[in-house]
Amino acid sequence: MTFEKPSNNGFTIYSKSGCYNCLKVKLLLEENNALFNVVDCDEYIIENKNNFLLFINELSDKNITVFPIVFYYSYFIGSYTETKKFLDELRTAF
Repeated sequence: MTFEKPSNNGFTIYSKSGCYNCLKVKLLLEENNALFNVVDCDEYIIENKNNFLLFINELSDKNITVFPIVFYYSYFIGSYTETKKFLDELRTAF
């Protein structure tokens, strides 16, 4: 199984069904008119959870255990709270 890498254009949200914070981060990015791509990870988790987590951990250089998993281009942001903070910092930088 090949896992989708973060987009080279805006945010990438690795999401799963039934995840409240996944929904919240999507709404947050929509409200901020941010360009984002959603990667549905349900199949990854069902078919090959261990390899998917290894893939994400290598991309992020962290031990990730929660969803959503958010990247900005190839830069690892974190989950909902970190994404909100990142957007706030971007807003104040300009």
